[in-house]
Amino acid sequence: MINIDLGSIGNGGLQERFNREMEKVVKNMKDPNTPYKDVRKVTITLIMKQNEERTAVQCSCEVSSKLAKARTFDTSFGIGKNHETGEYLMKEYGSQIPGQLDMGDVMPAAGGDGTEKVKDFKKLKPAMGGM
Repeated sequence: MINIDLGSIGNGGLQERFNREMEKVVKNMKDPNTPYKDVRKVTITLIMKQNEERTAVQCSCEVSSKLAKARTFDTSFGIGKNHETGEYLMKEYGSQIPGQLDMGDVMPAAGGDGTEKVKDFKKLKPAMGGM
């Protein structure tokens, strides 16, 4: 009967590599960005090559894991061209509607109070049909 303690192979090297791959599997299983249903796998491969006399065996040990891939997600980008430089541009849309200004576009980042860009709509002429 052959009884080999896998934890002693390679002075504990096989066990160490197995533990490392199992840690990857557990982290992958706990990652909320991976599908919970996907199967994970740890594989221990022992490749044995004997000598011509059949008295000794060279054993290569390999430990690998198959993990679940991260789930895909969607986002949107706006694309355009800078007409002054001819350079193409691409920017991810945020929570803002394309073309909509945010406060950073209206108010200066530093210095001044930004009132030079603010219009007093009460002083503007009404449009046709207005009051």
